[in-house]
Amino acid sequence: MVNLKLVKALFIISIVIFSIGCSKDDESPIPVVEIPNPIEPSYSVPSTYNFVNASGASTVDFNGQKQRLEMAMELIDYIKTANTLGVSISASTLNNMYANTGYTWLDVPALGLTGSTKQLKDKTAEGDVGVQNMVENYFDSLEVLSNLNYDNSAGTYGFGGVWDNGVKSYLQAGSGIEYKEMVEKVLICAVFMNQMTINYLGSIANDDNDNILSGKTYTEMQHHWDEAYGYFTSEINYPTEGTDRFWGKYTFAREAVLGSATTISQAFRTGRAAIDNKDYLTRDVQIAIIRNEMEKICAGTAINYLNQAKSNLTNSVLKNHQLSEAKGLIDGLRYGYNSVSGNGMTSTEIDTALVYLNDFENITVSDINTLIDLVASKTGLTSVKTSL
Repeated sequence: MVNLKLVKALFIISIVIFSIGCSKDDESPIPVVEIPNPIEPSYSVPSTYNFVNASGASTVDFNGQKQRLEMAMELIDYIKTANTLGVSISASTLNNMYANTGYTWLDVPALGLTGSTKQLKDKTAEGDVGVQNMVENYFDSLEVLSNLNYDNSAGTYGFGGVWDNGVKSYLQAGSGIEYKEMVEKVLICAVFMNQMTINYLGSIANDDNDNILSGKTYTEMQHHWDEAYGYFTSEINYPTEGTDRFWGKYTFAREAVLGSATTISQAFRTGRAAIDNKDYLTRDVQIAIIRNEMEKICAGTAINYLNQAKSNLTNSVLKNHQLSEAKGLIDGLRYGYNSVSGNGMTSTEIDTALVYLNDFENITVSDINTLIDLVASKTGLTSVKTSL
């Protein structure tokens, strides 16, 4: 059970300290501020993301997000087929999957993907055409590389195709960049994280929480909170389930060091319970927690891949793969709330960091360590950077 009384008290104290610390009149006596005594909430927080109304009917609905997560999974799986020499993929097919136009999905979970109005493209970076074009350019590069049908088992830079070290094989450009990773990281950062931390959680305070939507069991605010949750995971009992893909996977993988799987799932459940009980102070505390943890997971996973790359500098195939993962995640930080709001690693700082990943072939341990130090210092991970 979350100690909501303690959370509220700490939040109020932080506001008081901030207001005192920002006083422009240093010669004025510091006022004595009486901190109000928070009222202990009468509601509880469930152990899973399961919320019902007085009639016992579920008030949770994030089916649109489930569809988009599954679309992204199928799109990435299709790209991965080109990791096998002789298999080519089509940019046109990828474009159709991305925009969900005229594509017939496998849809193993039977979510109704084919013919659905949901898509990934229009949610990319809040509809930013430049970012959408970047994704589609990646698709073009993937088609070209897959059609080369070139076996780069020697791992020679300057030759794009299937790089194979006898254990792992990946479709990589002559520079070593792996476009599959770049596509995936745009989807999870510019779509999922962006929608979660900026679109839904950013406007939640303006949502109606008094009236049940027509034909539904939930209010606008409840629904939008659920949709933010759905971009994190499709499973209501995360992290028991939902640890096999996208943010659910990366967050769970960092749990031992950062504890973010527990923290984020608890924050989402606490925030939803707070909304159900019109406790908006607690809701806003959870929003800040989610945003901060998402930045740490994104940066922390990038650092994890950079640490792996240091151990594989002589194995070009693995090094390229790990550096591509890190590059995509560091670039992806710019789509989260903390970066956009200026509270986290800024876009300019991200561009500076990415310079260290311009040359996969000649990158050194010193380059990687400098990059790790930079990212860690800007995202509050300096104390755990070697453990990630």
